[in-house]
Amino acid sequence: MIGFNKLGRTLRGRVLLVVTGVSMATMSLNALVAPSAGAASAAPGVTATAIKVGIPYVDIAAVDKQIGLHINQGSYPDSYNALIKSINSRGGINGRKIVPIFVPVNPTGTAAAATACTQLTEDTPVFVSIDPLSPECYLNHKTPTINSTVTQVLSSGAAENFTLTPPAVAYDPIQIATLAKQGVFKGKKVAVFGGETTDQDEVKVVQTALAKNRVKVVQTAIDSAPATDQVAGAQQEQAISQRFKNAGINLVVAVGTGSSAWPQYQEQNQSTYTPPWVATNAEDLLGTMQGKTFDTQYVSNVVSTSPTPNQAAIWLEPQIKSCVSTIKKAYPSNVINSPIGQTPGDSSTNTYVAPENACINLGLFTAIVKAAGKSLTVKSFNQAGYGLKNVTLPGAGAPVSFGPGQAYALGPVYMAKYDPVGKTLAIAAKPVNK
Repeated sequence: MIGFNKLGRTLRGRVLLVVTGVSMATMSLNALVAPSAGAASAAPGVTATAIKVGIPYVDIAAVDKQIGLHINQGSYPDSYNALIKSINSRGGINGRKIVPIFVPVNPTGTAAAATACTQLTEDTPVFVSIDPLSPECYLNHKTPTINSTVTQVLSSGAAENFTLTPPAVAYDPIQIATLAKQGVFKGKKVAVFGGETTDQDEVKVVQTALAKNRVKVVQTAIDSAPATDQVAGAQQEQAISQRFKNAGINLVVAVGTGSSAWPQYQEQNQSTYTPPWVATNAEDLLGTMQGKTFDTQYVSNVVSTSPTPNQAAIWLEPQIKSCVSTIKKAYPSNVINSPIGQTPGDSSTNTYVAPENACINLGLFTAIVKAAGKSLTVKSFNQAGYGLKNVTLPGAGAPVSFGPGQAYALGPVYMAKYDPVGKTLAIAAKPVNK
């Protein structure tokens, strides 16, 4: 079954936010447009008057037809077209109009994503691809991507994926330090748990971060069973859990995939050992909780963090409202439901997802291109992205920054705890570290 975050959920479990400028001042999406003349460029997909942008959007209709998930995230083409038309009506970006190239992609396999990559990098080369599945293909073709998730090793000289979602190796030290300041580890005998062998590198990062914050780790264990063997995984976790219990561990830090594996295996084993625990990956846990109702004893004592606020706070941002208003005006018959008050796990009314994703993705793309200036190349695009400092992002609640060689944003941290009413992970509306 396809996880919700593979069908449009981004930024560690919620819809991404709109980047609306390159300064501390919050601006509307339209204010990012600078109607100045553009110079010709040798970059693929770029002319003196246009920028071709690949939009390989998730084909929800194909998913419904194939496996019947009954998902409705709204219209991706309509959302992007409305916002792009608004940008182009004001002169485009540095005098260049955005030319969208849409490709519907069935996410249930890899073939459609690979075909889309070939189309957008070889058949009709674009300058940038927005939030594609299998971004490694684009990046290895030296085509930058926006807000995608890179999971594989890239070739030398690959393009950058600019994203608002910091990788675990960058975010974990920040969240561990924040949790330490909140007193989460005070007086605790701590153990670290990794859900799969793929978590080994992140486990090391977390161990280092804990040591830096003077938190002594008593035991560390990684479930080495094959990810596809749930029975073996549960058996290993049971043995690990017993060792933690015998050692007097009264706080478990579940790292990476362990954030969802720990409560799942604990419940599967009907464990009576239920110490307080930390989930380093709120997105993983939130995604799992949207498709499953846990026995309260296994999740009520969890604490986690997120680099973005809760969905209600995001939806209420003036810039998000402005984007949604623009889309509604262009397509008045399109239904765009508010995420506030929706039943957790009900994806049939998630019509806000496509509009919000279009807002954030075009916002980040526009901010970088505007900062790159008239001479638009992959090199100038990269340097402009790295140079974004203290950008105010609707929904982020506080400015974030990129940096030299850092194609991801870092900024605030939001606490997340279990919500017994919604039976899900509740993320705060305001950051704890700002």
